[in-house]
Order: sequence, then C-alpha cells, then structure tokens
Amino acid sequence: MQTGIPVLLYHHINYDDDVLSIPPELFEEHLKFLKSEGYEAITKEQFGEYLMNGKKSWKDKAVLITFDGGFLDTWVYAYPLLKKYGFKAILFLVTWTVEEDEFTGLNLEDYWSGKIPKERLPDCSSTFSLEFGCRIKTVRRLCWEEVRTMERSGVIDVQPHSKTHRKVYASDRILDFNRPRNRLSIWQMVKGDERFGTPDFERKPELAAREFEAYQDLRDELADYVVKNGYAEFFKKPDWRRELENLVENYKKRRGVERVGEFEPEEEQRKRIKTELEVAKGEVGYEVRKICDAFSWPWGAYTPLSLEIAKEVGFKYLFTLERGVNLPGDSLFKIKRLGVWKKDLDWFKSRIRLFSERVVP
Repeated sequence: MQTGIPVLLYHHINYDDDVLSIPPELFEEHLKFLKSEGYEAITKEQFGEYLMNGKKSWKDKAVLITFDGGFLDTWVYAYPLLKKYGFKAILFLVTWTVEEDEFTGLNLEDYWSGKIPKERLPDCSSTFSLEFGCRIKTVRRLCWEEVRTMERSGVIDVQPHSKTHRKVYASDRILDFNRPRNRLSIWQMVKGDERFGTPDFERKPELAAREFEAYQDLRDELADYVVKNGYAEFFKKPDWRRELENLVENYKKRRGVERVGEFEPEEEQRKRIKTELEVAKGEVGYEVRKICDAFSWPWGAYTPLSLEIAKEVGFKYLFTLERGVNLPGDSLFKIKRLGVWKKDLDWFKSRIRLFSERVVP
C-alpha cells in the first residue's frame, strides 16, 4: 500500500548531454512505467489534502510531476507526452526569461498527426557562442502564448519559480575580479555589478542571503582602469590580478576602511525578497489569469525569513530540493522532491518505488 507521494522534478526534456536533460524517449518510458504501475498524476490540491488530512482522492497510487525553469522543450516534448498518457504537471516559471512573441506553434502533436515531419520540430537544444574567447550557453525558452495554451488545457498548472533566479554577492571578502570567462548557464549571473574588473565575492541564491554591495566609487575605479588598459585584453597580462588588488588596497588606505562595501540592512533584505516574490507571483497570475499559490525555491534555497515572507505573499505550497518521502502530517511549506537526473530507466523505477514507501534509504 502506498504511503508516500513521490514529487518528481524535471528540468529539460531534450537531447542535450547534461545532467539536467532527459531525452523525450526516456521521459515517455517514465510515463509508460507510471501508467502501467497504476500511478495517477495528481494536482497540488489533491496532494495538499493528503498531507493535511490523509485523504486520498485517487484510486490506486499517486505521483506529483513538476518542471522547473520554463524551457521550450516543455512545450515541444513534455506537454504532448503528458497529454498522451493522461498525466498532469506543475510548471514553475522564471518570468524574466519568458519570450513575448516567439510562438513556435509546433510540437510533437503536429508530428504525430502527420502535419509536419519530425525534422520541423523546433530545435530545443542549447546553443553556444564565443564572447572574448569564452563559451556562452543559451537555452531555448517558452513564450507566453505557449504558456497560456498549456495552462488553458488543464494539463499544466503554471506557477512562479521567481522573477530573476539570480544570486547576490553574500560576503565582504574579495574572491576574484569579474573578467571574461565561460558562462555555461544564466544561473551563474549575479544581481550585482559584473563589469570587467569589479570585485567578485561569494555568490548565494538571492532569496536566501543578505546582499553585500561594494562601494560604487571603488567599482567605477576598477572598471574604468580595465577599460583604459585594454578591456578584455587586460586580462591576458600575467600580473593583471596584482594590479587590481593594488588598486583595492590603495582605495582602502585613502578611505580609511577595512571593508570595501556594506551589507544591506535587514529591512532592505526583507523588501527585496518580498518584491521578488510578489512580482513573480503577479506576472504569472496576470499572464494566465489566475491567483498563483505555489512557488519553487530557486536552487531549493530559502531561510526562515524568506519562508515567512513567502507565506505573507500568499503562497500555500512551497517546493524545495530536499530529498525524501512526503507523508500525511508533513508541511506544505517544505515539500520534498525527487530530482530526475539520471538517464537510466531502472534507476527511475527503483526510486519511484522507494519514494512511495514510508522510509527512503
């Protein structure tokens, strides 16, 4: 008898060779397995009723399926396959990445119906470009029309995953200086000054950290120095780092300070977090015409403060990256999920069975 409810977390359903991507054919095997085992993909409301009251509104077994991010492959591959097998899912969107007017209009259903050959399906693979000799990764995103279509179908419950999904500088110790480097994900971006030459500090998820900001005049001085001394070419000098470190030390002596910036006051931190949550909630709600009540923490990172604010903003279901079984009596503010990373069907089958039981090793 099933006692736990597995909550599955997917990111990409495409052909990229990375840890967050599952090929469409394997995703379909996941759905076939769940169907053959008698699993029903329930809604968050059904899930919440079970955790709060132990009440089941499904016949046999249940699973909750979620997607984080808002990638084009959700429309092209995941959405049609979910419909094919009679499953539902929650899609958590990063709202600033959603395109305004790039509706593809095509997905697997058009291929299945014979409308188009498979080659005409939108390419959902990541692309790479060079910037100052460094590799920059770009992923294909959903547009709002695709999002609204999926929401209207009843198959996809669209909810926010933040406005920006960025990190903040969260330490006063300079680790490095911003410079040309590989950026294989937009999630490496920081809510801060990333001009070449400016100080780079430890970065933490913006909803789970107090932000540190280096003084404006110091940042301007370092950035201007790099521009005047070759910009990107400056970082090919063997002693570039020592030059910038000397500028920082001279600045501290002139100003008579030990620290090169300030942490935001607690009230500003609270305001920043609340604004991020309210804007994400409002943008998704406006576009799909509903009141959103669920949120997935970026990187699964939150604090007692951000948890308190999320409740104030009106979220009833908060999804984490914590691994474990969801049982009656567990909190809807700390929903545990099983990240589906491995391209191994047997692994998936074993984890579904484990996470449907009371104890997960």
